[in-house]
Amino acid sequence: MVSKKICVIGQFAVGKTSLVRRYVLDEFSHDYQATLGVNIYKYSDTVDYPPDGETTLNQIIWDIEGGDTNPAKTGTYIQGAAGALIVGDITRPETITAMADHARLFQSLRPGRPLAFALNKIDLVDDPADPETDRCLFQEFGATVARTSAAHGTAVPELFRHLGGRILEIGA
Repeated sequence: MVSKKICVIGQFAVGKTSLVRRYVLDEFSHDYQATLGVNIYKYSDTVDYPPDGETTLNQIIWDIEGGDTNPAKTGTYIQGAAGALIVGDITRPETITAMADHARLFQSLRPGRPLAFALNKIDLVDDPADPETDRCLFQEFGATVARTSAAHGTAVPELFRHLGGRILEIGA
């Protein structure tokens, strides 16, 4: 069994806490409460890990308050992270744009560590598809981009498991 720290990063009110709570507790609440500082969750899950097939990963998930991409403010939370989930709200284009800034900050502090992107709240739009956003994020960062719904659970466990597998694949 392996333990790894994963940071969840993004702007205010994009659904970071909701995604984590859906994954860890399999619950969702419509009541919004901003995270101040960081909330830390521990969760064990089985992830794909070639060559062994599957392994249990103990995840220490740091749900970091939204907003600033100032390394002095968020850098202490990011230190020691094995990977990051960058979250944007598909109904608010400015949060999608900010995802790249959050990813760059993470990469500057944790070079070579894997990322994954969650375009969250797909349950609130008629057509969540936007291949151009996916292409741009993948092209710059080489990371998985998933459309998620914390409310419905769409793609949430799969995305966390994929990120966990990438973390194990890279090691350290």
